[in-house]
Amino acid sequence: MNIYNIGYNHSHDADFIINRPQGSGDYMLLLLKTPAIFTFDGENRITGPDSFILYSEHTPQFYRAYGSQFTNDWFHFQLDKPGDEALLDRLAIPKNTVMPIGDLNELSIIINNLCYEAYSSNPHKDETIELYLQLFFIKLSNRIHSAGREVGTTHYNKMSIIRTKIYNQPFLNWTIDGLSHELTMSRSCFQHLYKGFFGVSPMADVIASRIEHAKYLLATTDISVKKIAEMCGYASEIHFMRQFKQQLRLTPSQYRADRTKPDRL
Repeated sequence: MNIYNIGYNHSHDADFIINRPQGSGDYMLLLLKTPAIFTFDGENRITGPDSFILYSEHTPQFYRAYGSQFTNDWFHFQLDKPGDEALLDRLAIPKNTVMPIGDLNELSIIINNLCYEAYSSNPHKDETIELYLQLFFIKLSNRIHSAGREVGTTHYNKMSIIRTKIYNQPFLNWTIDGLSHELTMSRSCFQHLYKGFFGVSPMADVIASRIEHAKYLLATTDISVKKIAEMCGYASEIHFMRQFKQQLRLTPSQYRADRTKPDRL
């Protein structure tokens, strides 16, 4: 495997968009640290943070920010050595689909190391990069498939659908009772499995989805704060403002003012 381009912890504003109808001509892997909108076969899918996608060669790439920021790690690479493709097949890394995988920290650290090596003058950097890439995909495979071994892929798939619903419809009245009932699980079992799969509690994801949607509306519209609170699922404007400030250290009005300053245009 050979890396052609790489980035670690890159952030973009709300207008960020990638539109490559013919793909990028190589393999590309993204670690998603913020929600995003992906388009597959003409259909949009809102994805949560802590997800990844591996695009194969010449696969169309359409994705954009969902919210006021898009943050990710990424690298472009080629399978140019005997056994490279067999390694990915053996590790059963899915291609061309977004998958939530929970805490990204371990994988992100490897990409940070890869980024350092890629731009270094290390005389053995090609060998080092090869080893880091193998380690990355082994760790990624462990993350993808360990959850399935613990409770079965059916539970994982159902949880992924639930998480997608939360980010697609942050305005709904999501509750632990309702979510666990939908999967015919006890409250405690549902919360334990959800946290195990995605590294975050279900209600923390509900809050994150609402705050991300609010950030997007504040940065791109002139809708009132009260109306935005309603559109994000809050019965109380005061509760919304309190929760928003807890998350961002800014009030909604302060956030809007900051995002619409002339120097950000």
